[in-house]
Formats: sequence, structure tokens, C-alpha cells
Amino acid sequence: MIYGALEDLPRYRGFCRSLDVLIDWLAENDPASLDVGSHAILGDKVFANVMAPTTRPEEGAHYETHHRYHDLQIDVEGRESFKVSQGETTLVEPFNEADDFELVDAKNGIAGDLDEGRFAIFVVNEPHMPTLEFPGDGAAPVKKICFKLIADEFFDE
Repeated sequence: MIYGALEDLPRYRGFCRSLDVLIDWLAENDPASLDVGSHAILGDKVFANVMAPTTRPEEGAHYETHHRYHDLQIDVEGRESFKVSQGETTLVEPFNEADDFELVDAKNGIAGDLDEGRFAIFVVNEPHMPTLEFPGDGAAPVKKICFKLIADEFFDE
């Protein structure tokens, strides 16, 4: 996981080719202006999934992982918490190749939050549990963007 202030994202240039594309796009575009839905930035290599969910309690939630895409997540309205785990996982829902998505359970999660202009990058195969209730807020609406960044090994496909 990479975690920080969105204004500092350019310092991670070179992490992967798709992140470099996103950094350039963010320099010229306001992500908060995107409507709910999917928006191509560079075809299927870099795109924005804009969502308007309600945050959820951790109880009953599962971690997700992706095999082809890194997730860079931000909140443009509201705020949320998340967890990330590097520990051993137990499969809950098998990998769906079309959606690049599987669900797992894991222990020893590390908590963070997306508020005040923060971002989190969850790297390929890293268990993460987004859209959790921010401490003290309870269930609350949030407008978030999950930028999907193709991993370098798949960039030229």
C-alpha cells in the first residue's frame, strides 16, 4: 500500500506506467467533476470507477484482491476508513477473471482513512477492505473514485 496526500502523488512517478498516466491526467483534470460511472483515461489500462456508496461496518465485510490492477482510491465527497492486510488469507469468493476480483478473509489488518485529500494505492494481490465507516460517523454516503491502474506486466497487452 502507498498512502498519502493526493497533492504529493507526483512523488510516486515511476512506480508503474499507469500511475504516471494518471498523474498527468490529474494535473489537467478535476476528478470531483466526474459523474458516477466508469470513465476511460487510457482505455482499459487506466480508468476511473466513480461510485456513490454508503460506508459499511467492518463486521461481515471481506477483503478484496485484484490480480491485474492496482487500485488508487480517493473520496471526493464524504469520508471513509479502510483496512489492508499483508497476512495469510482464506478464500471466500473465487477469483473472477472478467472483473479482476476475489474476496478473502485475513487477520491483522492495518486501518487508515480517506479524508482531507488522502489517497491509498492498494497494489496487485494486496488484500484491502474499502468503504468502511469512518470512526464516529456511522453509515454515511460517500462519493469515491477507484482509479484502476493496470500493472506493468500487463500494460503492453
